[in-house]
Amino acid sequence: MRSIGINSESYSGDYVRVLPTAGLGPRRELRTPISIVPANKLIKQLPAALLKKLGPHIKTTNFTSGEFVHRPDEDMEWICFPETAVVSELQILEDGRTIEVAVTGFEGAVGLLSVYCPGRSNNWAQVSASGTAIRINRDALRKETRDLDLINSVFYSSVQEHIQQISQKVACNAHHSVEERFSTWLLMVQERCGSSRLKLTQEHMARVLGVYRPSVTCIAQRMRDAGLIDYIRGYIVIHDKEGLKERACGCYRELSLVSPGIARREPVAPM
Repeated sequence: MRSIGINSESYSGDYVRVLPTAGLGPRRELRTPISIVPANKLIKQLPAALLKKLGPHIKTTNFTSGEFVHRPDEDMEWICFPETAVVSELQILEDGRTIEVAVTGFEGAVGLLSVYCPGRSNNWAQVSASGTAIRINRDALRKETRDLDLINSVFYSSVQEHIQQISQKVACNAHHSVEERFSTWLLMVQERCGSSRLKLTQEHMARVLGVYRPSVTCIAQRMRDAGLIDYIRGYIVIHDKEGLKERACGCYRELSLVSPGIARREPVAPM
């Protein structure tokens, strides 16, 4: 047994297994005691009795930035509920570039729709910000929540918000400038991981924005010159959040976790 610190609390847990991840080192997964208070908002709403039943099918995973949660056409065996990790869902464009269609942090789950519509993944899901996530076996979750109307209502709302975010991102990617989208994306990641110090490479930022790296380099340099951000040893540090908000597109109001945009379900028309 070994003492592990998670969410500022310590507990003793067994290592379940170590998964190899190409070029990123091993992924460490732990059995998650029911006594630990999870950081994910959806998990927090699950009754203790349900969590106890799901206990053998729950794992806490430490994800590394750049690691893939799942790839296209993979079976969605596990539902990923980020805690401090942030996950981007990506689509591949005709010319080989990728672009982000959704980003998920502690407010939601990756792959939740597969609980109701079993099938294989359509997108790449890649970790944008390192951190922890709770993973629950899809089949076990489906079985134990099948007749729980209240829990299904919570999950349905989350799926609806996820779909709305995808719709908003499609409009955003088509109509807003790269600098506007870059500012919005940095704010969204910062809100979801809870830190203004983000371990991000320019290659990854170009990947989520659907542009080539030189475009990100130029925009990031302008933001740095303006005092909005800085680069420190492989990290982007946000110095002026309000300044970033001024440069962000109108979609930020809809996608922010600190505004009522998603709850209102009134999309902003792209400018």
